[in-house]
Amino acid sequence: MDKVKCILIDDEPIAIRILERHLSVFPEMEVVATFNSAPLAMNYMRQNEVNLIFSDIEMPQMNGLQFIRSLQHPPAIVFTTAYRDYAVEAFDLDVVDYLVKPVSLERMGRALTRYHERYSGVDNTHTPDSVTESFINLKADKKIIRIATDKINYIESYGDYVICYHEDGKVMSRERISNLEQLLSKEQFIRIHRQYIIPVNKIEAISGNMVTITGKNLPVGRSFRQNLKQQIDR
Repeated sequence: MDKVKCILIDDEPIAIRILERHLSVFPEMEVVATFNSAPLAMNYMRQNEVNLIFSDIEMPQMNGLQFIRSLQHPPAIVFTTAYRDYAVEAFDLDVVDYLVKPVSLERMGRALTRYHERYSGVDNTHTPDSVTESFINLKADKKIIRIATDKINYIESYGDYVICYHEDGKVMSRERISNLEQLLSKEQFIRIHRQYIIPVNKIEAISGNMVTITGKNLPVGRSFRQNLKQQIDR
């Protein structure tokens, strides 16, 4: 039997120990790493495969909800938290389960049953981020919309919202453009303005301080001009 590779994320050491003890009862589960913050887990996932994440929600630096939203192809998720208030938001992320601390062995068993029922025969492995992601996930209309990056024409920012214009239409999502800038490949996409990210291979023309993408002229911000020039000159 292939082991289910799990990571545990919680800033409370005792919570980690309880989860490890519970999971040790189930022979198919393998805890491959534990972390006290989401950024450390993100670094690990760039180089290692993971099938299932157990994550606290309220943590310093980045909370569990923000962490999961930052993953383009997240593996299965089980939230473990002392607070019930996040349940609706958590299940909007299509998590396997939502466990309220203290987590009992019986409740852990039910969560793992849900995991096996959902993923039996399905490869839900999160592959290392060193492999270029081919999709981005945007939350819109109470669902997650996956957009192939090679179909993106450009992304426009309006404060805490973005509109992603793509070959099949557009999607408006509550997301900051700076977060998408971090997720998208630096080789394929470039920020040309505080409001715009564009795919390099769809640039049709550059004239003065304007770039033409699929027939639309977009402004190039002064602080972004040098970076654009270097990208084009490669």
